[in-house]
This record gives sequence, structure tokens and C-alpha cells, in this order.
Amino acid sequence: MLKWRDYDPNVDKEIDSWILANFSKNAHLINKYAFFNEPASEQYRWYKEHPKEGSNIADFFKVVEINNEVIAFLILNYFRDDSERLVLGVNPIAVEPNQINKGNGTLVLTDLITNSDTIIGHKVDVFYAGIDEKNNISTKVFKNLGFKESGRSDDKEFVYYELKR
Repeated sequence: MLKWRDYDPNVDKEIDSWILANFSKNAHLINKYAFFNEPASEQYRWYKEHPKEGSNIADFFKVVEINNEVIAFLILNYFRDDSERLVLGVNPIAVEPNQINKGNGTLVLTDLITNSDTIIGHKVDVFYAGIDEKNNISTKVFKNLGFKESGRSDDKEFVYYELKR
């Protein structure tokens, strides 16, 4: 049902438009919690120019489709933490703005948890996410899938969640 593929800034130009107010009434959510008013292609360019700065093993830019329609974009940071666990950080997961609150975030995240070894080609011990404390939609999705709070940023604006395999 879901098709995962690598993000291609030359093919996936529409994802850049997700931040535009005239794209969707939910564009403000994408800007506030996922892209911070920066197009996906710019984030991709930054990661390519700064390899290993986002993680110590690999970064993955993934697009998820249903019936050839893009429903989500994810940046995944794969790293080994101080406890030697192989961690897959979800940073961010952005659901196509017109598809928010339709269960697609849960669908995508569930599939990632179930099939991460295939999706990124590596073993995962722990899934990790830092979520803005005010992002009720993402917080609900992650908690419903079993993620547990593992800490907070010093300014208390971000809550960190983990799900161990």
C-alpha cells in the first residue's frame, strides 16, 4: 500500500510548496513544526553540504506515496548513541498539508517502525523524535504508537520520545 522512495529535489518540487499559505489551510503547521519556512529542497541541500552533521552514520530523505500520490516527507537521521544503540531519528515527519488529520501520519510512522530495516537498509534498535511541546498532532501520533518521553530540551520547548524495538 505505501511506497517508500528517496527524495529527489528535481522530481519532488511540489513538496517545497507545502510551506506556502495558498497551498493549504494547514501550511502553517508544516512551517511551525516541520520545515520552519524553509523548503524541503533547501534542507536537503544543507544536509548534502554538511554530511555527518545531522547524524554520525547516515541521513535519509524519504518520500512516501499512496497510489502515486505523495503523502509524506521524512528526514531520518541514523546514528549510534552513547549507549551504542542504533537509533533512527525522525526529524521531521511532514504529512502533505491537505492530508493532515486523516490518519496518514500514523500510517507512515507505523510502516516505518515495522519496515525500517528495509526502508533504510540498516538495523534499528531505537526510534527517536524531538517534538515541539505544542505540537499536539505529532505528540498524539507518537504516543499512540508507544513512544515514551525520554527527556526535554533545556528550554522545555521540545519533548524527546523513544520507542525501543
